[in-house]
Amino acid sequence: MKSALVLINRNSGTVRTRGAEPVVALVREALAPVFSPLDVDLFEGDIAPRLKAALGRYDVIIAGGGDGTIATAAAELLDSDTILGALPLGTMNLFVQALGFSPRLEDALAQLASAEIQAIDVGTANDRIFLHQVSFGLQPRMGKLREKLGYKSRAGKLFSTTRALFILAMRPRMVRGRVRLDGDDVKVSAPMLAVTNNPIGSDRHWSVQHRLDSGVLGYYALSEFSLRTLVRLARDYIRNRMHDAELIEHRTATKITLNRQYRRLRLKRRKGILASLDGEIIVLDNPVTIGMKPKSLKVLALPAAAQDGN
Repeated sequence: MKSALVLINRNSGTVRTRGAEPVVALVREALAPVFSPLDVDLFEGDIAPRLKAALGRYDVIIAGGGDGTIATAAAELLDSDTILGALPLGTMNLFVQALGFSPRLEDALAQLASAEIQAIDVGTANDRIFLHQVSFGLQPRMGKLREKLGYKSRAGKLFSTTRALFILAMRPRMVRGRVRLDGDDVKVSAPMLAVTNNPIGSDRHWSVQHRLDSGVLGYYALSEFSLRTLVRLARDYIRNRMHDAELIEHRTATKITLNRQYRRLRLKRRKGILASLDGEIIVLDNPVTIGMKPKSLKVLALPAAAQDGN
């Protein structure tokens, strides 16, 4: 049995909804037969200091939180011998699902007993890493507005997200500039651009990657955004029919560069691009170079035969 440390984000959606102590007790009870010794701790704020202190002391470090929390943990464990595990405590839990686990906490905990060690790719945006995606335009704008609207639970976050999308659909803005996909230059004018660590489009969930070790990035550009397109996209998303969505251009590449052009001088002087990096709203230097570190992170993943359709 391997030793493991579980770090649970006290501010994650599941902890806010269920309470910290019940979640810690559930995790400890479920994983005690799987890992030994097992330590389960709550953290608040930046997970990086806790990870630095734990490196070399455990075989496995399991991050419990949203995609942003898990991506921060991955940055600390990159190219190390420590194995990263992940628990679905956020809103979407897309990376956890890409590893083959259920987005429901109890099911994911039970599935960890069948997990295997795999080496996966990690995306890079300038000097930052991401596990699921980096996006520009609509998504980071929505994230900023959602935080301004506020929420106290997972349901509240989903409601604020919906409100923010409807508000932004009334005031669409375009990301304008040039994108280089490997050697191909493309002029772009789109309300949202997204680059994923490996292409998305799993049969289980359109936003989840098919696999995490293909060595290529997925590029997605939304051609327009309005109240009408929001309704169409929501309908296709609920029905898992985004594979055929005509509003989304899809390409693949090993290296992508976005050079955003600003029409207003005061915006140009900022020399930065607002971005959402695995759900974290940040500003990246312009231009943004997006690449990949192939098979540079060791993770606990569920083999296909054990996923049971989750």
